[in-house]
Amino acid sequence: MELRLLQALVAVADELHFGRAARRLGIAQPPLSQRIRRLEHELDVRLFERNRQGVSLTTAGAELAEQARRVIAGAEHVEKLAYNIRSGGAGTLRVGAVGSAFYQALPALLAPARERLPELSLHIREMETPQLITALLSAELDVALLRPPAGRGLRSRTVWREPLVLALPEGHPLAGEPEVHTRLLDGEPLVLFPRDSGPGYWDRVETLLRAADIALEPVAEADHVTTMLGLVALGVGLSIVPASARVLRLTGVRYVPLQPRTELPLAAVVNPETLTPAVDRFLTTLPRKPVLAGDPE
Repeated sequence: MELRLLQALVAVADELHFGRAARRLGIAQPPLSQRIRRLEHELDVRLFERNRQGVSLTTAGAELAEQARRVIAGAEHVEKLAYNIRSGGAGTLRVGAVGSAFYQALPALLAPARERLPELSLHIREMETPQLITALLSAELDVALLRPPAGRGLRSRTVWREPLVLALPEGHPLAGEPEVHTRLLDGEPLVLFPRDSGPGYWDRVETLLRAADIALEPVAEADHVTTMLGLVALGVGLSIVPASARVLRLTGVRYVPLQPRTELPLAAVVNPETLTPAVDRFLTTLPRKPVLAGDPE
């Protein structure tokens, strides 16, 4: 059954006048009458009563016209959805991110996309940096949010920055200081990410400590910030973490700003060989200049 036949039914049902219905559809009256007769023949039911007083719907015609409105609305929705998919405004976008991005950066960065692209479904996964890069190269992810640098052949743009802070047991002598200079960390046991899991983070911390003539030799390593902070609470050592980790509020852990201030960037990374309209549309919702994060509440 052709959609135009249902459109003819709805137009005549609304207008109860073949002339006005024809003008509404932008066709002459004879073709409209032919469509109604054809529809009645296909359905084997009389849709309208025609007499000198005008046109009226039969009981069957009224019920079928209401159903036809739903079918037409559904068809229009399908057309709109197909257009949105072609233009990147609908469909599914696979986004991966490092764990520390979930504390503050990810909610803030994804909010504009959810508002501007409501029909674009975001499938979000937490992964470590090496896994994110592998997934981008194998087209298992569309966008990754990670601590740069990214892998070769990938396109990267920094969208977020936040300071590194010192996490230490609440009973530590430095826990009450308003800020701690990195030179005071000489000889302190450190709990950090392994370099294989977070090379961007590791390189920032190493540069920070090297400037204070401190060798980067952690006493323990953990793949997740929560595990690192748990080890800090146990007194295993101190840790250097993104400021957004303070939202975790672990018992027994204090956070103190570090000097000199060092910022940890977060980049949106894509594979230029697998770009889609949805990826392009999503990237337009991200900040053009990196957001400098404030203290999490």
